[in-house]
Amino acid sequence: MAELIDIQQVRIGPKNLIARVRLDEAAPLMTSEDLEATARVYRLLPRIVEHACKGDAGDTFRDAMGNTELAHLLEHVTVELLAQTDLTDDMIAGRTWVDEVDDRTYEIELVCPDDVLVSAALSCAVWILDWAYSGGEEPEPDVKAIVGGLVSLIERIEGQGEDLVVDYVPQVAVNEPEELDEPEEPEEPKEPEEPEEPEEPEEPEEPEELAPEPERPLWTPAPSVENTRSFRVNTNVPEVEAEVDQIMASLESTPAAPSSHEDFDEI
Repeated sequence: MAELIDIQQVRIGPKNLIARVRLDEAAPLMTSEDLEATARVYRLLPRIVEHACKGDAGDTFRDAMGNTELAHLLEHVTVELLAQTDLTDDMIAGRTWVDEVDDRTYEIELVCPDDVLVSAALSCAVWILDWAYSGGEEPEPDVKAIVGGLVSLIERIEGQGEDLVVDYVPQVAVNEPEELDEPEEPEEPKEPEEPEEPEEPEEPEEPEELAPEPERPLWTPAPSVENTRSFRVNTNVPEVEAEVDQIMASLESTPAAPSSHEDFDEI
């Protein structure tokens, strides 16, 4: 499967995530250039046409989906995946605009309640569009499994919070210093006597060995993150529904949509 969309940069702010994406030369710029692929996306995510979409031909994405920028479709696919996780607030919104220099580079801004969740949803949305606009070969993406993977990812991260707390401090034995006797006052000097032979010094006693502390980790290592992309094998490819044909056919004659969606699209 060809990689038609490249996420070049992600910037995370206090409330929003902005991704810089570039379309490969082999990718269509507009959804109208490959209506069959656009219909594949609709079949996977039929609720996407119900999204409010400002700045285009109508009030919903139904009026724009058949003739809009591929990056704009990527925005709405990401928003739909986020909505299906039920992990975000009621308001999920985004907007897309084209780069001033390169007409294949876009900025996508998304309301960001959780940077890990939004980044993962965007990555899955890229994978779905790569599949749809690369021929739509089997296996077909399983949206339910993808959404379940996103939810599991966040639950695992939240569950690690308690495990990362340090609950053990190793005890180190410290030898107390011996108290020193106060020095005695010097006696008056006496006449020197013949020196006695010095006694051999006693060998110092070996210090007792401290029992080694049992080895215990200071924290629990985080488990490896599983790939949230999943799919279903289905040998029977369903035909494009009549509703999809009607939606897409009615939009073939629609003028090209503006290359900037400055107002936030939302659901």
